[in-house]
Formats: sequence, C-alpha cells, structure tokens
Amino acid sequence: MLLAANYGCVQKAQENVEMKIGDIQPISSKGIYNVVGSSNLPESSKITVAAVRYLRPVSGQTEALLNSDTSINRSILARQIVEVKQGQWKAALNLWQVSPDGSFQEVWQANLAQIRLFPEGSVTFVAIFDPATQSEQPDNQNSQKLKSENQQLEKLESKLIRFTNEGEKYLQVSQTLTVPLPTEKTIPPRQQPEDLNGGWGNRYQIPPQSIASKSTLAPPIKNRQTNAYLTPSEFLR
Repeated sequence: MLLAANYGCVQKAQENVEMKIGDIQPISSKGIYNVVGSSNLPESSKITVAAVRYLRPVSGQTEALLNSDTSINRSILARQIVEVKQGQWKAALNLWQVSPDGSFQEVWQANLAQIRLFPEGSVTFVAIFDPATQSEQPDNQNSQKLKSENQQLEKLESKLIRFTNEGEKYLQVSQTLTVPLPTEKTIPPRQQPEDLNGGWGNRYQIPPQSIASKSTLAPPIKNRQTNAYLTPSEFLR
C-alpha cells in the first residue's frame, strides 16, 4: 500500500508539471516571430526560448565531419528569457540581422566557418525550463512554490525531461516550423566608429587636444591701484 501511495504521488507530480508551445506566427516581414506557450509552472518562472536552425555538411564534407569530434552543427538565431504570467508565456524572436550592404541575413551567414554548410529548410523553436537557474527571493511566495516544484522535478520521469552533461534535469519542449532564408534588403546600417580600424575608428577624425601654454598671463586689472590716502568722498557714510 505504501509503494502504491508513493507511485501515486509521483504520477500526480508528473501530471502537474506541464509546458508546451502553443503557436508560432511571423509578425513582421523583417524576421520577427511571436512564440506563445503555456505552463502551470509557478508564477514568474523563467523559461528560455530560442530559435535554432540546423546546418549539415555539403557533399564531400560529410565523411570528414563524421570522422571528427565536432558536435551537431546548429546556429542559434535568437534567444530570449521570458517569465510565466498566469499560466502563459510569450516571446518575440528576431531571427534576422542586417548586413553592411543592407541585406537581411541569419547569424550563421556571417560566420566563415558555417557559411560553407547547408541549412535545413526549417527552424526549431525550443523552450527550456532549468530549475538550477531560477532566482530565489525569500520574501516571495512564488519563490517557495517554485522551490517546491523544482524538488518535485528532480524526482520526475517524463518525456519532457532532459539531462545536462552533468546529469542535472531540465524541461524542454520544441516545435519545428518551415522558415525560408531571408532574401530582402533594407537601409544599410550606419557605420559606427567601433566597426573601423579594429574598434579605434578613423584616428584622423579625432580633434587634436589643445596644448596649454607654459606662460600664463595674469588677468588685466580693471581698476587703477594707488597708495594715495583716501579722499573724504571714499569714506563710509
């Protein structure tokens, strides 16, 4: 009977921990996507939402990569930390950036090591809840509930559970959506000084500093000085 009761508590805890991605919609022609989800995690629980595009080698590189120790090639296009509010969470991810010539591109397209790889036609949107990274506030009731929830999480065995390299548990859900590569252009960004000369900018544009003169003249005296006696009109009356 005790074993059955313990098993029932674990089953109940499994049912209590839920997290899912509900909807993913583009909200802009500039690569911004809204990711909406739900969870019954404690209020203000932090969830990391990311968009990932996987990259695979082109023909001729497959064998070399398989024989190497490199991990799966992937590019994190965007990442945002959101909080659970009344059982809901929402993230706005900007998957594109603007190149110097004004073309939209994903972050991996500016990486010389990854530009030679072939991108998948879809983007994987991932939501992760890591109990170890949740900040605790002693005076917050939600913190106590979150701490209790995290303790339950350590005892769960669920399809949402993943393990880090150190063996710690975390929750993860994902959803894949077909997202084409950017092809549009916009106004090129203004070049900033830190983009030139290794961050030094154009040194010739820095105005020269004024050099202080070695000899400093005393300010001119407006009133004439004299050691003559005061006249009666200059006395205080």
